[in-house]
Amino acid sequence: MRRLCPSLTELQAFEAAARHNSFTVAARELHVTQGAVSKQVRSLEAYLGVELFQRVRQRLMLTTAGERYLERIGPSLNELEAATVELMARQGRGGVLHIASMPTLGAKWLIPRLPQFFARHPEVKLEFVPHAQGYDFSEPDLDAAIRFGDGVWPGSLADYMTGREVLPVCRPGLLASEPGGVAPTPAALLRYPLLHHTTVPEAWPDWFATLGVPTREAWSGARFDQFSLLTQAALSGLGIALIPRCLIEEELATGALVVAHPAQVLAKKGYYLCYPEQKQHLPALRTFRAWVMEGADLARPT
Repeated sequence: MRRLCPSLTELQAFEAAARHNSFTVAARELHVTQGAVSKQVRSLEAYLGVELFQRVRQRLMLTTAGERYLERIGPSLNELEAATVELMARQGRGGVLHIASMPTLGAKWLIPRLPQFFARHPEVKLEFVPHAQGYDFSEPDLDAAIRFGDGVWPGSLADYMTGREVLPVCRPGLLASEPGGVAPTPAALLRYPLLHHTTVPEAWPDWFATLGVPTREAWSGARFDQFSLLTQAALSGLGIALIPRCLIEEELATGALVVAHPAQVLAKKGYYLCYPEQKQHLPALRTFRAWVMEGADLARPT
């Protein structure tokens, strides 16, 4: 379908004339004649059916409609120019990747690794889109997103990254009555408050069921809507939290959190790099995806 859009030549002539309030100055900038600029503007006005300029005391002035039109098309022309310059400079390599990320994963796993990425790929620039506005790949300013879930999202491809390895953790001393400070059996954890993530309410029940301890008690306990809050709750001694290992490596290394039970369990959900099929060949996305997959967990979804 043909887009309802004037020619680029007409838009450039209008934008230049509007900035300078002069066909003559615009002509010098565009390296054409004054008559050519005037003709392009008249053609644009005829196409739009709207008067864009008026002459006031021999001066060229924008009409109200012209002012509004300039406000809308000016940024778009700048974007076109920037995209063209970038492509010419990079010759199709690298570029800008617009990406959204879950906040906790971004802060605890991705950002600390980015210096390595930029050292290897200085030709790629990352621009983070607010995650609340992300995941809608119909938006032109979103190329990829890091999402938490089961890896199935309509309209996008998804590569597993990390997050399925979960650990029950708590503040040191919470399990002081247990031998060695570690629960002897998974069922022993039910004697303590369990902390949950709001969007993964089945995490604890699935953990117990995997270890052969199905119980209704696994559903009870305080709930938090972000893993960062869940981690802080565990650090504060509110109970035992089930958290992806990738989000608490620092806390485990420093001893701020300890593992309440050593059972190794893979959760059903994790973090995935998602992107629309039509963008999978973008140079910046291909480079970023290859790097991410190098550091992805060996434990793949089954």
